[in-house]
Amino acid sequence: MADSEALRQRRRKAHVHGDHSLCRRCTVVKPRPVAVVADLAPGSGEVTDAAAELRQLAYRLVAAHQADPANGILAKELRSTLVALLPKGTEKADADLTGLFGALQA
Repeated sequence: MADSEALRQRRRKAHVHGDHSLCRRCTVVKPRPVAVVADLAPGSGEVTDAAAELRQLAYRLVAAHQADPANGILAKELRSTLVALLPKGTEKADADLTGLFGALQA
């Protein structure tokens, strides 16, 4: 059921005066995510250690997935990143990777 005209008017007046208790879609109630882009010097964004970058990405994806477990795209990216980090053949995983996998199993 739609809101009455009186409630909409009351909500608008409260919003204009800084009272957001009646707001539904106001950015004060539901802040929009802000993309932060760091100012990098030319050439400083180059990847020199791909394995370390993948591990850092995995840690960030784990934190994001824990915050929003219903996000299927995020879960898929986390899975593919972890698969890329799995040791190939008889190679042993390093301590950081073992710790990450242990934290995920807990």
